[in-house]
Amino acid sequence: MFDSAEKERYFSKPAERITGTDDTPEKSLFRMTESGVYFREHRIRTGHAGDPVEIAQITDVHFNYCDAIDLANPELAYTKECRKWLADAQSVKGIRNAMGFAKFADQIVITGDTLDYLSHGAMELTKQYIWDAEPSAILCIGGHELTRQMQTGRPNETTLESRYADLQREWKHDVRYVSRVIRDRVLVIAMDNDCGRYDSVQLDKLTADLAMARERGLVVLLFQHEPLDTGRPEDECCPTLWECDGKSYNFRRCIGSPERNDSDTAKAVYRLITKSADVIRGIYCGHLHSAYYTEIPAGDAVIPQYVLEGNPYNGQAGHVMRILVE
Repeated sequence: MFDSAEKERYFSKPAERITGTDDTPEKSLFRMTESGVYFREHRIRTGHAGDPVEIAQITDVHFNYCDAIDLANPELAYTKECRKWLADAQSVKGIRNAMGFAKFADQIVITGDTLDYLSHGAMELTKQYIWDAEPSAILCIGGHELTRQMQTGRPNETTLESRYADLQREWKHDVRYVSRVIRDRVLVIAMDNDCGRYDSVQLDKLTADLAMARERGLVVLLFQHEPLDTGRPEDECCPTLWECDGKSYNFRRCIGSPERNDSDTAKAVYRLITKSADVIRGIYCGHLHSAYYTEIPAGDAVIPQYVLEGNPYNGQAGHVMRILVE
């Protein structure tokens, strides 16, 4: 448990606004002037008395590291030869900075691509810098956790099922679906949805969790690696919030889009989410390595969807989404 006085000292230090205004908090990005960590905030007001429940999101850490065990595997040895971005554990500085900010939250969630590829060395870094620092941290998975090939031009030498099994043996919780009630007020749900894949077990668990949240009056926060389709024509060329980046993205081609060949289960999960704006108050993703804000139409309401920028950028400064349920 963090020290409340230390938290107060940390957040009393000045922060500069990089983009956005007081009138557009969903589009605001800040930087702590002392630590250099970049952060965004989503405040969900419920009228509940007492201190807010705080959830910290980090995404796309991309630990790229092979140790001696990995180098004895020709497949991984070739990946090390080909994959140069963040090679030799360059991501360590960024995750240490981000965890230094996030440690004051009630729950830390990392939304996928913590590993740059599935290696023993990357898993050891994950344990050392994330789970040893915060044993309760929840880590969604993305596509990078499920491959040993990175920029090699070769297919994986093992089956996807076997790689899921290898990853699960090392992971501290279920890799496909995790839910956790925080301070009897917030239900955090973390799902694997890489490449639009949801399975029937995830659908059943999500259905049960949303029913439980309604019964108990919990705020639901949904975390996953890839964003969902917004269904809005104006989001076909959605600009990044970070003006210096200059990227745009088509949120009409994401999971749930009629234009995608998603599975029937994926479509059912999407329909369930979009019918649950009464309890789901935010969706938080990564994958795109840049900062976006969109809204998912859900009947007469919308569900805010935040895409957090990747953690390694800006000289490994660290990037965090700070979610406050007040």
